[in-house]
Amino acid sequence: MKCNVVVVLKRENGEKLVWRYDDVNIVTNAGDQYYAQRAVGETPSVTFNTMVLGNGTPPTFSKTSNYGTLTGPISGSAKVVATGYPRTNDSDPDNTGGGPNVVTWKFSWAKADFAATGINQAVITVPSPTSTSPILTGFTMTPFDKTTNDTLTIFVNHTFQGV
Repeated sequence: MKCNVVVVLKRENGEKLVWRYDDVNIVTNAGDQYYAQRAVGETPSVTFNTMVLGNGTPPTFSKTSNYGTLTGPISGSAKVVATGYPRTNDSDPDNTGGGPNVVTWKFSWAKADFAATGINQAVITVPSPTSTSPILTGFTMTPFDKTTNDTLTIFVNHTFQGV
């Protein structure tokens, strides 16, 4: 599975900053099980629907990572996946990583949702996670800041290659 992340930060003055990271997010063992269960029409045993951002020392995510791998969880950054997501063939023009064989997750934060400096990591996890909660995926990013005047959208794309 190929994975990429697109981060879109819109400043109050209209400036739009876009970062694209290829092959940065790893789908965990719990994430593999989630996708396998969805593929055969089963109800997944874990409900992944929340992204949490962090600004601690960047961790190394692995197949066995859980929520405790995230360092410096940012208060107020937990956000539920956007309505209609996850989906395939995402048509949002800001998502340069979507496609017909790509599962896209979209998370959006309004101006007043939170402010933080040094945002450098994120996970997709369960609602109200604890340190041992499973994660679907986790990734690190080049640090950036979000003020209460900025909006933020993060797309997480998982490409099924069938190789």
